[in-house]
Amino acid sequence: MTTQDPTLAEVRFLFDGTAHGAATDFALAQNHDARVKAVQKGVDFACSELEKNSSKKQGLGEDAISLDICSMLSMAGFQASHDKYNNGHCDIVVEGKDTFVWLAEAKEHSNYNWLDKGFQQLTTRYSTGTIGQNHGDVLIYCYNADAKAMLAKWQSELVHRNTAVKIEEVPCGNPLLFFSTSKHTKSGLNFHVRHKALTLHWDPKDK
Repeated sequence: MTTQDPTLAEVRFLFDGTAHGAATDFALAQNHDARVKAVQKGVDFACSELEKNSSKKQGLGEDAISLDICSMLSMAGFQASHDKYNNGHCDIVVEGKDTFVWLAEAKEHSNYNWLDKGFQQLTTRYSTGTIGQNHGDVLIYCYNADAKAMLAKWQSELVHRNTAVKIEEVPCGNPLLFFSTSKHTKSGLNFHVRHKALTLHWDPKDK
């Protein structure tokens, strides 16, 4: 009796909808847009795990949460690093083929000046803005109640503080994230940022 190795299509189907599936998509991606989408999926899976265990994440700082995300991305199969030097120490760096680099700057929500600092670090310090290096996330660790209201306020603050920033109308089905674009000062190309809230609030009323 002989056994056949699964085809590539069968492997992708088997892991579809999982973190390993996102990493497989990343490894097989033939262009930068596909790599970006795969990284975003991987980050979403990692963030979901953190949100499901928010009771255990209280009091942790930005670095600890970011390290958790990097560890989960690495375990899934992404080449992810925490605090790697990219013109400064960026919170999350994912690298790939053809000089691909995706960055995320993470901020615990305390005030909107702090979130804007993260946006400025991502767009004016860490990133190059070149082809394959023109996407990133601002990850907002929200320990406050009502992350949706916080994110709506941040969207308003973002365009008020940065008049050249445009909000991208991208249907994503998730009210806890939005997309922005602005001209990168180094490359002159559009730089695309996904702003994503992690709901880490924990205040049960059953006791």
